[in-house]
Amino acid sequence: MLKRPTGFPHCGRGLLGVTALLLALPASSYGQVLEEIVVTARQFEEALEDVPASVSVLTEESLNRAGVERPEDFIRLVPGVTMVNTAEVGDTQVNIRGINGARDAENSYAYIVDGIVLANQVYFNREYGDTAQIEVLKGPQGALYGRNAAAGAFIVTTRRPTDETSARLKASFGEDATYALTANVEGPISDTTYYSVGGNYRSSDGFYTNVFLNDDVVDDFENFDVYGRLIFEPSDDTSIDLKARYGEVDAAAISFNAAFALPDVADVFGNAFGEGFFLFYEDVNTHQFDFLPNIDPQNDQESLLLTAKLDQKVGEYDLTAWVAYSDVDQGFGTDGTSGAFGFFFAEPTCLQTSTDLTLGTDPRVSGPLVLPAPQLLLPSDGSFGLAPIFGPYTPTSCDGTQYQERNQEDLSFEIRLASSRDESFRWLAGLYYLNIDREVGVNLGVEDANNTVVPSLLIPRGQPNATENLLWDNFSSDIFSVFGQLAWDVGDSVEVSLAARWDREEREVENLVPPCDPATGLYCAQYVPDGAGGGGAIPLNPGLDPAFNPDLLPNGRIAPKSRTWDNFSPKLSIRWD
Repeated sequence: MLKRPTGFPHCGRGLLGVTALLLALPASSYGQVLEEIVVTARQFEEALEDVPASVSVLTEESLNRAGVERPEDFIRLVPGVTMVNTAEVGDTQVNIRGINGARDAENSYAYIVDGIVLANQVYFNREYGDTAQIEVLKGPQGALYGRNAAAGAFIVTTRRPTDETSARLKASFGEDATYALTANVEGPISDTTYYSVGGNYRSSDGFYTNVFLNDDVVDDFENFDVYGRLIFEPSDDTSIDLKARYGEVDAAAISFNAAFALPDVADVFGNAFGEGFFLFYEDVNTHQFDFLPNIDPQNDQESLLLTAKLDQKVGEYDLTAWVAYSDVDQGFGTDGTSGAFGFFFAEPTCLQTSTDLTLGTDPRVSGPLVLPAPQLLLPSDGSFGLAPIFGPYTPTSCDGTQYQERNQEDLSFEIRLASSRDESFRWLAGLYYLNIDREVGVNLGVEDANNTVVPSLLIPRGQPNATENLLWDNFSSDIFSVFGQLAWDVGDSVEVSLAARWDREEREVENLVPPCDPATGLYCAQYVPDGAGGGGAIPLNPGLDPAFNPDLLPNGRIAPKSRTWDNFSPKLSIRWD
């Protein structure tokens, strides 16, 4: 199955890597270019060359030279790191050294912005116009950054407002009606208080056109963000950093471009019925990316992020504390994948649309349409009609629809105390807490004649896009962590450091699918008739069937579940200069 990234912005610029730039300079220029790079990979500031870990750093200068605006821009500059956008704007999958994230799951890396760990991965896929530095740590980072940091960590530092008033404005445009605008104003409010406000807007029609709808709705994208920052420094020992960010996205969602690769089937049916059935086998190297879905995919997202951070000097020690609140609501609806499984082949809309398109009687096309999969003349519902053999995302109604919601609200805080960095023996200790309330729901629906997706998880029979299969769960998680780090300079050239973290995660899940009422048929859309002749209905979701799930509650609901995990993550590092 072939697919292209959809619902995301793109750019047509070439990127120049920092390494290539340095290699192009004469030897006499090295001293003028190579300056000391300060990083915070180990929760404190130190020179990059002193970090006993694999760290790639993109400074503000290198980000500007490479024209970095989105995450895909800087990912291209980092060896061993890739990313994929194929589902929706909030489900970016990042691969670090072969460890990949999974769709509809939490990320496999830690994401830290200005020292604050953000639990929701949607904030990774944003504009990076206000960025001062990006550090990419490769390899497990659970000892310092905790859960889900098995692949690595991204540490982002944004520009701090200064005591000088300034404004920035950046605008760009490109092919496919791609426009981007970033604006920022910053400066002092008083001798101890500084502010920064800004925003960004981006829109694009995308690379591809839906040739059936004759519209640019395959990978179109539009979003905006507004944000503000306030820094209060009443003394040299105290700094308070307050930030707020709100954003919206209106984009496309999944759009596959499917083709069969079944040479043996093509040989059999090709000999029997003619060359048209060689569509059972198509060379992927010559496949034309002509998108034909009859539904305009939609991906909507709203996000709110509030953070507060305190840096306080307590005698000889450094105290850091922060709190973060995030609320993200997102959903997408698009064509379904059921055409590959035949879920809706008996639906009247499937039979009618496939017949009209194949015979050329659909008013939206001028003649018979060459579909990305063959048709067979077979008996259907007692009559001799066209029955489809389809993949997903066709102009017929045979593939149904799909709709998903993923809403997450989380609250987290951390407090840590560190010794002076000037001592030969250094230490750091901290506490972390995270609460996540996450609701995830997915349905498959019967595609009606209106060729739309209703933004609702549960739709009874008789209404447009009635739900045929439904998953709907609410997850509640509480995470507690204790962590620390010790570092000892053994002589002038050797440092030995030990970091460790203990995590405890308590998770509960509640199934929200309502029970079926066989008497009225209300909310029985997720059921199919009992083919064994026993009457009643059999749920498509086995978890709702007493024959498969003996733990169903008396009201027909799936019983809530809970589980607790404990994890200890140590890390030993030795640095020898």
